[in-house]
Amino acid sequence: MEDSVTQAQQLATPPLPELDLADIIGAADIGAFDLNLVSGQSSVSCGWKRMIGLADDAEISAQQEWLDRVHVDDLSKVQAADEAMMTGATARSKSTFRFRHEDGHYIWVQSNAGVAERDSNGLPVRITGVHINVSDEMERERAKDEFVAMISHELRTPLTSVLGALKMANSGSLGDLSAPISNLLQLAQRNSNRLLHLVNELLDFKSLESGTLTYEMVKLDAREVVSDATQSMEGYLQDGQKIKLTEPAGDTPLHLEADVNRLQQILANLLSNAAKFSPAETEIELELSKDGDMLQFAVRDHGEGVPEELQGRMFQRFTQAKTGEKRKFKSTGLGLSICKQMTEGMGGQIGYYNNDDGGATFWVRLPVKCA
Repeated sequence: MEDSVTQAQQLATPPLPELDLADIIGAADIGAFDLNLVSGQSSVSCGWKRMIGLADDAEISAQQEWLDRVHVDDLSKVQAADEAMMTGATARSKSTFRFRHEDGHYIWVQSNAGVAERDSNGLPVRITGVHINVSDEMERERAKDEFVAMISHELRTPLTSVLGALKMANSGSLGDLSAPISNLLQLAQRNSNRLLHLVNELLDFKSLESGTLTYEMVKLDAREVVSDATQSMEGYLQDGQKIKLTEPAGDTPLHLEADVNRLQQILANLLSNAAKFSPAETEIELELSKDGDMLQFAVRDHGEGVPEELQGRMFQRFTQAKTGEKRKFKSTGLGLSICKQMTEGMGGQIGYYNNDDGGATFWVRLPVKCA
């Protein structure tokens, strides 16, 4: 009886139509391509042609058409991704680039290609993949970036003014303050510093992402750099915290070449993190040392150290430790990623290690500048 009911239901249900993969791909604004690296012959789908404004039956040399239409500023990036794939350094070639439409404007295309065939020596023979029109997504991303940048700039100007007034009041230049008022103003200064720090991180993140961040490399004395970094951190420290500065004996200048503002920003980020993760009434350590042809800035905290879950990921974007289901410390998760990119942009290295007796040490190394 049960089998009869099932059979009847199957007969009553009309069969699904067969899927036409070519039509689905075409409707999704996706173009497929196939390139023979030995013969140089290439072919593309009708959807690929339609994506750039060509007729389905247009006779083209697909590979040459691709080379002619990729934006000149994006071509080297795409070719580098392809080269990494063909040598086996990466599994697939993935990139996003501008592609000239038949009517003259540029669309944004996302490419995902792989080696479909290799010869007996392991050399690539054939590449296949897809191109997807992502112009709408890129336009939304551009609009979002402009909005974030505008809001960040609008916030930074009044924040800077508020912070300046708070610093003046806390310095005593406006007269003596009662203990309760002084405590409140110092709390306001710390929180204003943190808020300005978050705004700056957002702006730097967008500049690094778009490749517009520049460096003004000048000759600096590392002793002056660490002294300035220590003084500028006063507004970030928790109750009773202090910074212990250690540097090589003597007063001989220790020269390096760096962007002073970027370097101070890196040190401020490391020091503020150390203050955040260290208990009150502790001493955060900033050590300047020389190792061969490198100068090292090392910041040691007295927290719980870098958890195992974050090993190898500390300098990736949006990386944060978690306690249960909630983050223990709220932040953008961008600070260390920005530090890494800025350090490498100035020809340096950055890293960390957990201390044997607790806490973690984050270090930055930059080349010595010969006199």
